[in-house]
Amino acid sequence: MEKIKYLDNNLKFLSKVNSFKAFESIEGEVFRKYENRITKKFQIKQKGYFIKFHGPVGWKEIFKNFIQIKAPVIGAQREYDALTHLAQNEINCPSIKAFGLKGFNPANSSSFLVTEELYGTISLEDFFLKGMHENLSFQEKKSLIKKVAELIRAMHDSGLNHRDLYLCHIHISTQLNFDNLELYLIDLHRAQLRSKVPGRWLVKDLGGFLHSIFQFNLTERDFYRFMMAYFNCSLRELNQIHGYQIKKILDRAFRMYLKPQLLRPFLSIKKDTAINCNFSIFHEDSRKYIVRKDQEEQKEDFLKFIEDEDLLINSGEVIKNEKGHLIVKVRILDRDYFIKKYRIKGFWHAISRILKSTRAYNSWQATLWLNAAGIKTAKPILLCEDQGILGAKNSYFVTESITDQRLDIAINQDHDSDFIVSIINAFFKRISWINFKHGDAKTSNFFVNKTLVAIDLDTSNKHYLDFLYIDNLSRDKKRMLKSLKGYNKIYSKLSKRLRRS
Repeated sequence: MEKIKYLDNNLKFLSKVNSFKAFESIEGEVFRKYENRITKKFQIKQKGYFIKFHGPVGWKEIFKNFIQIKAPVIGAQREYDALTHLAQNEINCPSIKAFGLKGFNPANSSSFLVTEELYGTISLEDFFLKGMHENLSFQEKKSLIKKVAELIRAMHDSGLNHRDLYLCHIHISTQLNFDNLELYLIDLHRAQLRSKVPGRWLVKDLGGFLHSIFQFNLTERDFYRFMMAYFNCSLRELNQIHGYQIKKILDRAFRMYLKPQLLRPFLSIKKDTAINCNFSIFHEDSRKYIVRKDQEEQKEDFLKFIEDEDLLINSGEVIKNEKGHLIVKVRILDRDYFIKKYRIKGFWHAISRILKSTRAYNSWQATLWLNAAGIKTAKPILLCEDQGILGAKNSYFVTESITDQRLDIAINQDHDSDFIVSIINAFFKRISWINFKHGDAKTSNFFVNKTLVAIDLDTSNKHYLDFLYIDNLSRDKKRMLKSLKGYNKIYSKLSKRLRRS
């Protein structure tokens, strides 16, 4: 079976002999190429077109998606239906110029879709990468956020979810007429059509979109402006009615943003480096370690101290030396670092840690989660694990030294109580976004630098189930209040704020 739809007179000449083969053999600039899908740009009579050709996917791919409970992408039919649907609902998208399908068998069928080039537009990703957003006024920035939110809401209200909703898949007019700003949705080959988009797919779309914008320093205010425009409600209504959904969206965004980095200790060295990952991974004999890319040159200096505990102790300032861990402040190339060694205390301790990640890895992972949520930590430099028969033996975590004032010292020096209360409350608000438990949230485990800087994260944890997290958040708050019992003014103010949050 071969079915061809022509919607543009410029393309009808391709039907003279074998129309499907003619479209398949079109020469042009290759934009993207995957195993069974290729996208090309070509020109006819000075008009630009994009052709997306889908080859056979095979039964193996279909069954794999079925096992993973995913809808397989089979051919161009899905994108054709999505673009037709958006056009009918007056939502801007590329116009369809030709569509073709060959074959009955879904595993062996081939198809193509031709769309007209969007002239005078740029993807939002390129818009931000080129710094075009930096020239926007406050009102123009607000207008852009609102327009993007309204576009996504219109798409979802029409019954379509994108499944690949990132900055690169939304185009904006380069003329930037904010009175009538034009935005376009593209790349809808994975889109799904329903009478109503389920909540979980709204979360996935919005989480994916936020994940793609994290690298451009999305502020908390920008986030709430976007959400208020998307849900078309006030800030109070947003928190009261949509609070749970917003939390799910943020959690999804953070997980997508950090996934490539959080998995790196378990990846082969041969794997490609993740786009948003700032670390390199190495395996040497019975040791594996991750080092920050911008400090790989100092890798050997750190390992020298790690390999010789006596050298570490004698060369630096010992902060803490207990049976379970050692903390030493060392100076390397005129910069101060903290090296934390987490020891295996004995046989039974080793047995208890077999199925657990090392405390060093817990600390490293926690810094990534907190940094993504906008919470400052000691800058992670290196993570190292010595491997034994029963798993990791000793582990090491290297961070930059913190020059800020410790929170308990700042309180003793009569810091502004309202300021102290506000930054502590803001910390607990932020960790609740990502269901994060500190584990030992006392004043001595924080520094003050306009906001709180969290340290000692080896007992921290990220929870994925809300009912488990509520108790852990409560324990963190109680631990903080316990450490503030001698400071009545701060204690009374903070306890009231924490009860309300």
